[in-house]
Amino acid sequence: MAVFIAKRVQFRNGERHSVLSRPGGLPVHEATLYLAKYRKRGRAANTIHAICMVLALLYRELAKAGVDLFQRLQQGQFLTAPELNRLADAAQYRTDDLSYEDVDEPRSPNIVDIKRIRMRRKVVVREVTAVTVACQASRLRYMADYLEFLAMYVGATLPVSLRKELAVESTQALKAFRAQVPLVARRAKLGAREGLSKEDQAHLLRVVHPDSAENPWKLGFVRQRNWLIVVLLLATGMRRGELLGLQIRDLDQRQPKLRILRRADASEDPRRIQPNTKTSDREVELRPAIMRAVWNYIHDHRRKIRAARKYPQLIVANDGQPLSLKSIDKIFVQLRESCPELVITLTSHVMRHTWNERFSEQAELMG
Repeated sequence: MAVFIAKRVQFRNGERHSVLSRPGGLPVHEATLYLAKYRKRGRAANTIHAICMVLALLYRELAKAGVDLFQRLQQGQFLTAPELNRLADAAQYRTDDLSYEDVDEPRSPNIVDIKRIRMRRKVVVREVTAVTVACQASRLRYMADYLEFLAMYVGATLPVSLRKELAVESTQALKAFRAQVPLVARRAKLGAREGLSKEDQAHLLRVVHPDSAENPWKLGFVRQRNWLIVVLLLATGMRRGELLGLQIRDLDQRQPKLRILRRADASEDPRRIQPNTKTSDREVELRPAIMRAVWNYIHDHRRKIRAARKYPQLIVANDGQPLSLKSIDKIFVQLRESCPELVITLTSHVMRHTWNERFSEQAELMG
C-alpha cells in the first residue's frame, strides 16, 4: 500500500524539517512550498511536522476518492461540497484508524492481492477513535489555509477567465468549509481539576520510589532514573521536552538551580524527534535535597553507563542514548498500570498541572 506520508528530515547543520512524500517517495512540491513559510517564520520543527501530517491526511482522503487536487485546480475547478465534507469528516478521527487499503499503486490485472482474498472470507470491523475537538478544529483550519494557498498558487498560472472562476468558486467553498470548524469550549474547564490531589501525588511518589515494592521496574538504574523524572517534573512544572533537553552543564554546581534552555536543531542531539523547550529560557530553583538527588543520579548511576559519557543530556536510556519522548510516554503508561486507582489519567503533562495547582495553593496562603 502506498499513501502520502509526512516524513521528518534533518539537514547537516542539525535543522529538523518535514516533507510530504507522495506514493513513490518524491515530495509533493506544493506542500513543500507551503511548509516553507512556517520554516521561514521560525516555527518549531514539531509544529511543522504536525501541519505536514494534516496535509498527509488531506491528500490521502482525496486519493481515496480518486481526486488529483493539483490537476483539478489546473482545470480551474475547486473541490466540490461532498469532497470537502469528506475531509471534514476524516478530520474527526485518528489517522491510524482510517483505512487506506484502496489507495494502492497500479498493479497488473493478472496479479491478485492475497490480502483481498482473505478480506472476502472475513469482514473486519475497524473501530475508529475520535480526536479532541481542539485537534479537529486545528486540522480543519490548516486544511482550509492550505487549500486557499494552493488555489492562489495554481490560479496565478491560469488564463484570466479560469483564474477568476477558480477564485470565486474557492472563496465560496472555503467559507462553507470553515463554517464546519467546531468551537472549542473553554468554560467547562474552569474549576476542573487537571492535576493530582495531594493524596494521589503522595501515592505516586511512594510507588515510584526506587526502594518501593510496588515499583514497576526491575533494573536499579531504571528505577532511579524514572523516580528522578517524576520528582523533577513535579518539582519544576517543566514539560517532558524540556526535561529531556536538560544537559548536565545546565545544572548549577554551587546552588540548587538549573537552567532550561532552547536548543532547537542542535546538531549534537542524535534523536530524530528532538525534544525541545517550548517557551523562553529560564532558571529554576530546586530544593537542596532534590538537587542532591540529581547529582547522586549523575555520579552513582549515570556515570556507570560508559556510552552515556559522550552525550551531554541528563536523562539517558540503558544504552546511554538520550531518552526519547516516546520512552517518557511509555514510562507513564507503565505507571498508569501500577496506579489504576488514580482518578486522573496519568501523563507527564499531569505533573505540570499538579505543580501549577500546588504553586497556586502556596500563593494563596502567602496572600
